[in-house]
Amino acid sequence: MKKPVSIPDLFATRTVSDPRISPDGKWVAYVATEADLKENRYNSDVHLIPAQGGEPFKLTNSPKRDEAPRWSPDGARIAFLSGRGEKDQVYVIRPFGGEAERVTNARSGVSAFAWSPDGARIAYLTTDAPTEEEEKAKKERGDARVVDRDDRMSHLHVIDLKTKEARRLTKGRFHVTGLTWSPDGRRIAFSHQPSPLANNMFRATLSLVPASGGRPQPLTDGRGDVGSIEWSPDGRWIAFLSRGDGGGWLASLHIRLVSPLGGPVRDLTPRLEDLGRFTESAWAPDGRALYFFLGQGTSMHICRVRLNGKTEQITQGSQVYGAMSLSQDGRTMAFIRQDGATPPDVHVSPTARFEPRRLTTVNPQVRDHLYGRKEIVHWKNPDGTPVEGLLIKPVGYRVGRRYPLLVSVHGGPAGAFANTFDGVGQGVYPVQVFAGRGYALLLPNPRGSVHYGEKFRRANVRDWGKGDFADIMAGVDHLIGRGIADPNRLGIMGWSYGGYMTGWAITQTNRFRAASFGAGLTNLISMYGQTDIPGFLEAYFEAIPWNDVETYMRHSAMGHAGKIRTPTLIQHGEKDVRVPLPQSYELYQALKRRRIPTEFVIYPRQGHGLSEPKLIRDAMERNLAWFEAWVRRKAGKRQIANGKR
Repeated sequence: MKKPVSIPDLFATRTVSDPRISPDGKWVAYVATEADLKENRYNSDVHLIPAQGGEPFKLTNSPKRDEAPRWSPDGARIAFLSGRGEKDQVYVIRPFGGEAERVTNARSGVSAFAWSPDGARIAYLTTDAPTEEEEKAKKERGDARVVDRDDRMSHLHVIDLKTKEARRLTKGRFHVTGLTWSPDGRRIAFSHQPSPLANNMFRATLSLVPASGGRPQPLTDGRGDVGSIEWSPDGRWIAFLSRGDGGGWLASLHIRLVSPLGGPVRDLTPRLEDLGRFTESAWAPDGRALYFFLGQGTSMHICRVRLNGKTEQITQGSQVYGAMSLSQDGRTMAFIRQDGATPPDVHVSPTARFEPRRLTTVNPQVRDHLYGRKEIVHWKNPDGTPVEGLLIKPVGYRVGRRYPLLVSVHGGPAGAFANTFDGVGQGVYPVQVFAGRGYALLLPNPRGSVHYGEKFRRANVRDWGKGDFADIMAGVDHLIGRGIADPNRLGIMGWSYGGYMTGWAITQTNRFRAASFGAGLTNLISMYGQTDIPGFLEAYFEAIPWNDVETYMRHSAMGHAGKIRTPTLIQHGEKDVRVPLPQSYELYQALKRRRIPTEFVIYPRQGHGLSEPKLIRDAMERNLAWFEAWVRRKAGKRQIANGKR
């Protein structure tokens, strides 16, 4: 007998990622990850499955992470990253027998790697380890660190698999972020920026260096971002994703090409917006086309662009596709596919005609659970702006009955809710558990969201909390008007920018009976001085805070905190540098001063997102309990009339 999904059920599921088809197209390697609550970590292993279908088998079996499988060019070996030692290192294993052999011995571990075209070498990135002089100075003077000067840079190395000799190829005051080999194996293209700071991503450069060592040669001028670099099979072009010179946080990503001989950068997709990333093997074997992902509303599709700029959308429908790879002859693709009713699994298809065939059933147990039906909904803001979102109906939904409604706001603000399966790989808001408890959930994509075009994405510039908040509340009223949502039982929750919007909402309306505020921005002026990406706020508000104090404070929840009446749960990671912990302290002090029911939970060791299973479970349980206590309970003396307290 089927039953609603529970929090323990969510932690019993596995996520699937990174499908890599073998060069001959006969096998697919992929990663399956599951929570280990006893050890309080996530464990991932590499699996193999025949591309024609059949039973998968586990290739690696370490109690720690094994991920990022990459086939050697001849298909005889698979390299992968493993955390089975003290640091992540590259290991190599034969796909049909034998033990994994560790290849690298980088003191700081390895963050990325790539096979050479002849399979004899592996290039990899590792962060510079402290020198003997630095270690000695640390013992003598302590571990004080100078901001913006003592950052550890990541650099490019190459190891010969036969001799085990490693060679460092780059050094200096720059941070390497990506790499790709030339088809002849003589050179490596790499992306780099002045430091590891996220705020420096728009000062990136694409350069070349001989694989045997030598002076790097820049191909771009260091203005703009450089990501997902891939050398074409014919050696004529290097493709990369970039917002371009001066693009910044709000611009659209485009596929750009540059010749390894130098010359101007060419925009291959000038008329496209909302590109997702492209991955290894993104080039067609003849070097005349590239495969990439394109976001369209709540869907993500596989597309192909030819060097003449002609673009074809390969997939259709409401599904979400991701993590594609191609066989060496380009005839077969492997990818992840899912939608709101179907869990993510590995699929394959011919490239000549799209006929997807599912290979894996990673979570067969979901058949035993009841899930709230997910559907795409549309409404209009009072100013006429069309808005889209996702509605999750409660399990056992009946037409004509009103249900408590929880609004979940995404981060970004240039994020977006997609039509994914919510019963696997949850964050801190277990939406399907709420659906099983009788809640309806609205997941809106208000102005500022990605996948609706650049104009829509820029529509909240200097307008945070205004038009986007109106978009969200119009969605709430739309569901009330449809007879689905109970206006007297509303809640709101969100993390990061979703936290900002949650904090903002409780200063603007008393319609919500409860709120859960996750790692959100509350004071945009102090946030500018605390975050690792101050340029992000400059981009959205087109001003530095001290030059426009009034605007920054007008759009800050703390500028309106005297209006809060909503019981609010606060959750935040202790080591968050993106939205630092003091942002939540400011809201907490206001709630305490106003004697509003609140609970402030700090998660140790955690950054901007929670990463330890036990702490994620704790956050889920607290969110569930908070809304059950404040939204589902009888109103009593706190009776709500006409949607107002």
